[in-house]
Amino acid sequence: MEFDELLPLLRCPATHGSLVLQNGELTSAGTSYPLIHNVPDLRRAPDALNINAPWYEPWEDLETVNLDYPPITVSEDDLPKHLDRHLASIAGEDGRGRTILEIGCGARQCETWFEKRNFRYVGSDIDFRGAGPHVMADAHNLPFNDNTFDFVTSMAVSEHLISPITAAQEIFRVLKPGGVYFGTSAFVYCFHDKASFHHMSHAGLLYVLRVAGFNVKWLWPDWFYQDAIPEMGFRGTAAAPWRVSLSALLKIADWTFLRSSNLARRLIGKPAIDEFERQLHLAGSVSFAAHRPD
Repeated sequence: MEFDELLPLLRCPATHGSLVLQNGELTSAGTSYPLIHNVPDLRRAPDALNINAPWYEPWEDLETVNLDYPPITVSEDDLPKHLDRHLASIAGEDGRGRTILEIGCGARQCETWFEKRNFRYVGSDIDFRGAGPHVMADAHNLPFNDNTFDFVTSMAVSEHLISPITAAQEIFRVLKPGGVYFGTSAFVYCFHDKASFHHMSHAGLLYVLRVAGFNVKWLWPDWFYQDAIPEMGFRGTAAAPWRVSLSALLKIADWTFLRSSNLARRLIGKPAIDEFERQLHLAGSVSFAAHRPD
């Protein structure tokens, strides 16, 4: 997205007013923000966390949410890192000019995939890597107008947020009514990137999204523990032989455990272990799709 298209979508993270370009800076009511490589630096953390959320326990809702993989409606071709076919299918193949915000976009690896399908893509991040984001922003205080985006996505971001509820409430605000929020969040994985705060189970994700106002449609595992645990203990290129060996061993152990356990359960008249539920409870990462009610 070009700067001229982006500017009307933005608001000042301090005053919540509109921003004007003056003398190479964005300004609003005396507050100014620099442009870094022509990227607005609108990073401003909230002054305080004032979370107004109802008391909510997710257990009954877990019985109504689709704990399953969403149907695949896109091809596997040219999918970037983190965007698998299930996630991509939430947005679909035809953007029809709709807007999508990616929070934690990194070097904008997903931009090409979405723009080829006629989405208007905006990438935001807290820092500058590679091509850099379109906007430098804090997810707890998004510098965008209310009801701006048709989709928001964040992949491998939620665990890096100090207050996931605050960020989810901000995402709810910038989505249009009926808009969709989808992405992933780490669960069974190590401290990483110098800022791991909240690794959430599927129940934790449901809690955060529901108290922010979302209706949660899908929750599913997208990274199995047989790969996540070896990655936790043996990171980096030099550790690859140990990582691959442990992953293979865990997969063999898991296969034999399930077969022997199910045989024993059948003999005593118990139902077989739900393999999907087991993967969800032990997932390295959990994916989700939720929408802002109309």
